[in-house]
Amino acid sequence: MRMLGIGSVFVLAGCSTAPELPVSDQIRHDIGWIDRQFATCAGASCPRPTQKTLAVIERSRNAISVSPQPLLDPALSSPLTSEQTDEHVIHFDFGKSHLTEAGARKMNALLPDANKSIRIEVVGRTDDVGTRAFNDRLARQRADTVRDWLVRHGISVPVKVEATGMCCYVDSSRTEAARRQNRRAEIRLVHLVAKRDAVSSSNSKGVQ
Repeated sequence: MRMLGIGSVFVLAGCSTAPELPVSDQIRHDIGWIDRQFATCAGASCPRPTQKTLAVIERSRNAISVSPQPLLDPALSSPLTSEQTDEHVIHFDFGKSHLTEAGARKMNALLPDANKSIRIEVVGRTDDVGTRAFNDRLARQRADTVRDWLVRHGISVPVKVEATGMCCYVDSSRTEAARRQNRRAEIRLVHLVAKRDAVSSSNSKGVQ
């Protein structure tokens, strides 16, 4: 019986919790950047973290504010300007799409005016002789001839080309004289002018 009591004392002693070290006696290990490499350190031997502050950039009183540039040329959208179109006609021989001597002279004469335009429109036409398919091709070839001539002679503005055969006759009578007038390419030179100049030009054209 005595032996049983002694054994119980030892069991109770083994179950008791071991005393903890004071917090002040515990050493905290960490990892720091030491001698240009990461290493384990403890306590005061660990480097202190670098304090960081945000830089505040003040706007200079003399700063210049830049306005965004307009996408369109102000002159093109100005209420003080308008478009004016000058029309010229180049005639072609029957069934042909190359310039005649008279046509080449007329092209040279309009070249200075074409250089001042903001865009050019060229429309090819034919007479009423032949099939629709043939005349559509011929009308396009005539318009392309005029456009290519303008480009070769230094025109850099946009040139729009349209063509329709057996259409839009100057003279619809079935005579050779009428057909000569219909075998043509129309050239429209579009200029940007002040509105008062456009009105003056329009009035002068109306007075014959």
